Amino acid sequence: MSKHNLQNDYQQIPVPQAALQERIRQGMEQGKRDQQIKRPKRLRRLVVSTGLAASLLITSTFVVPSFATAMAKVPLLGQMYRPFLEQENTGTAISQKQLATKVNQVASDNGIDIQVIDAYYDGATIGMNLTATGVPDVKAEARSGLYELFKGDKRFAGTETKEVVQFKQVNGIWQGRIEYTLGETKLQDTIQIPIVLTDVFGVNGNWAFNVPVKRLPVKEQVYGTTVKNPTYQTEVTLDKLIQGKGSTSFDYITRSPKKERARVELTLLDSSGKEIIRNWTWSTQSVKRTKTGTEAIEQSRLILGNYVIPKGSYLLQPSLRIDLETQPIPLTEPLPYRQQSETHPLEMTITSIDTTPEQVMVEFSTNSSSSQFDTKLAIRNSMYLLKGTEPSDGQDIKAKVTVLDAEKQTFRSTFQLPGPSEHTREEYYLETGYSNTVVNTPLELQPIPFTVN
Repeated sequence: MSKHNLQNDYQQIPVPQAALQERIRQGMEQGKRDQQIKRPKRLRRLVVSTGLAASLLITSTFVVPSFATAMAKVPLLGQMYRPFLEQENTGTAISQKQLATKVNQVASDNGIDIQVIDAYYDGATIGMNLTATGVPDVKAEARSGLYELFKGDKRFAGTETKEVVQFKQVNGIWQGRIEYTLGETKLQDTIQIPIVLTDVFGVNGNWAFNVPVKRLPVKEQVYGTTVKNPTYQTEVTLDKLIQGKGSTSFDYITRSPKKERARVELTLLDSSGKEIIRNWTWSTQSVKRTKTGTEAIEQSRLILGNYVIPKGSYLLQPSLRIDLETQPIPLTEPLPYRQQSETHPLEMTITSIDTTPEQVMVEFSTNSSSSQFDTKLAIRNSMYLLKGTEPSDGQDIKAKVTVLDAEKQTFRSTFQLPGPSEHTREEYYLETGYSNTVVNTPLELQPIPFTVN
């Protein structure tokens, strides 16, 4: 698609500005809280940003069809939005089939009444539909509420969630929907769902419910099929399929080296290898994570909302993303300095660092063009210079990159300092972007065959 056509398509997309601004605000606030704990890696922000954009539609009450349709046609972004045309969420299918359980619980505070109209428990997904009355006249970006599920419930310790529910006026009634993936290893047939809403429509209050719900008829198939890759020291086991009335879930187990967290992205294929649905968020609900002396074992659950797999033969294609920690490199580090995961083929070697009061020049080599894997983010463009190990306000210095030898994949990054420095080597550090490039470079394992009876 030409640049001109792409720009036209982008400009014509009917973006839901209010919801978008509110979700970005929420994301920024969450980011500030997270940043107090640990500064996110620069290029990993691309993954986080993609997840945030996806959450605009996941946690929003309604998917805007025109927005999703338009975005699905845009290259790269289309891959992210296309699932909404295929999947939407479990509640959509449950509503269409009229399978939700009537609840009609009401909680009142500060003149606002919140009512749980109905709830559903399908497969491994619970959800409920809400209405609100006594709503003040507020701006569009304030038409939401914070909610917390399973607060104080020991059965769900460690899996509680605090999220945003968006409200939208339909035929004069303010409506919202909450949906959540259960993090239990063994799912129950009936469940009480404690839920508390706060800060609704910009009003701080307390709207508490305890919603009983019975699980809809479900079909479970146990497989226990494992694919291994000794090179990556990782194996993935398809444990079981959980098929509800409006959703499909997969439970799977990942075993990987203790030092490196292996994140798995699963793509559902038909028997001929044609893609049906991609787990495009690349992260799934972690049911349980344990460690032994040598390995990490993670039990996870993948939900395909609003999709019930027909009978037949299929494949699950795992793609492995290795998440490892790296630290900023002092300019005084002995050279050559080599970065390589124990199991990932991507490598990077810094061969020289020259400093002057005005600039820093770093020469390095990488195998990022190797045919062994598909590098999603070019490692040569992911190196930054930091003043101190924790730069203020994200003031990282980006390099001008020169190709020294394209065939040998050697480069020079030149960083212009904001002002002359007498102590360059002691003040500045390198963030190579190696770990970010690795986590954004999936490695495919063998597909897992399975049959739906």
